Amino acid sequence: MRSSLFHARTREPKLVALILVTGTSTLATDTYIAALPEVQTSLHTTASVAQLTMTAFIAGMAAGQLVSGPVSDARGRRRIVVGACLVFAVMSALCAIAPTGWLLVAARAVQGVAAGTAVACGRAVVTDRYRGREAAALFGTLSAVSLLGPVLAPAIGGVLLTAGDWRIVFWFLAIVGLAMVAGSTVALPETLPAGRRHPGGLSQLANRSRELLTDPRFARPVLVQCLTTAGFFVYIGGSSFVLQEDLGLGQREYTLLFTVNAVAMVTTSITFRLLVKRVGAVVLRRVAVCLQTTAVLTLFLSTVLASDHRPPLAVIWGALAAMTAGLGMYLPSNSAIAQNAGRRLPGTASALGGGLPFLAGALTTPLTGAFGSQTVLVMASCMVVAFSLAACLAIASRRFTLEPGEEVAPAPAPALAKADL
Repeated sequence: MRSSLFHARTREPKLVALILVTGTSTLATDTYIAALPEVQTSLHTTASVAQLTMTAFIAGMAAGQLVSGPVSDARGRRRIVVGACLVFAVMSALCAIAPTGWLLVAARAVQGVAAGTAVACGRAVVTDRYRGREAAALFGTLSAVSLLGPVLAPAIGGVLLTAGDWRIVFWFLAIVGLAMVAGSTVALPETLPAGRRHPGGLSQLANRSRELLTDPRFARPVLVQCLTTAGFFVYIGGSSFVLQEDLGLGQREYTLLFTVNAVAMVTTSITFRLLVKRVGAVVLRRVAVCLQTTAVLTLFLSTVLASDHRPPLAVIWGALAAMTAGLGMYLPSNSAIAQNAGRRLPGTASALGGGLPFLAGALTTPLTGAFGSQTVLVMASCMVVAFSLAACLAIASRRFTLEPGEEVAPAPAPALAKADL
């Protein structure tokens, strides 16, 4: 009863605020990529330190998600989100004035933690406030906006770099951070009442993570997403080298290919948003898994059968476009399924469901080059292993899969924390 009254009296979180707190991470990565050579020159540092500024942000993103989600289950969402947005803005400004490469690396790591915290808590807000296919549709909207990042961010970065050096990118991110602070303060109410919070000690945080990871209804879709994300990040990390060095594409042609594929992801993500209330997330995930797995198998088989292991560009492009299109529908559907299965602990579910796949992807990004040669065959082989395992596990997990809206057995009532007494 208390929870129902809380929801009745709580303002709805505004979509624009959710977009700001969950969709900024792509801006903080992709807007900055083009400036890496200039960072190396300007700060008189090495290429490895310049690249480490990207790695630090990605690692911080993963850590921020994994830690903040369980903490928000104990402390509530709003204060953590507002604080994370403020830290993101401050760290962006610190990056803009960083005098050395190593200070920039440190600031980027903290900036990543703040961005990951905002993302994890933002997803938990959706699970707190919405249920069933309505929640799935909102995940689809947020996914579509996030996937626009790789399309728009390089263009934004290019425009910014015509007006100044690499530091202007971080001043832009600082302004975005202030917008995040304003949006979360004004339009993101607290969605987790004190009566639904869980004890906040370290042992309790670990217990909540263990509870979800031993529940096959939650753990299996997360593992499927880890495998899928690993395969996708092989494409992200290897395609520029493979397509330009092995196939001889120019930078302009590669940019066009990558952009078209990103648009395919956005399109199917929007399609998910339009269809999910009528069809359901489980059916749409099944379609997405079939599409992306068929596409990667086509890429692999055509590469193996080609005389020089270099199939025509049209075949490669078509297969990669179909794979990314499948992902555009898969990501929001699987997120909705996992969050529904873990909705008794929304923050922890958001942390594990976002942080673990992100870690899997980060670890597999350099996999194409680890075999000593950047070729289509190596990239396709790595991708087909990851996507095929993901498809097999998804099929084997059908009896554990819950449609968003189906009830999950509630966890035992938590002991009241001192702060709740």
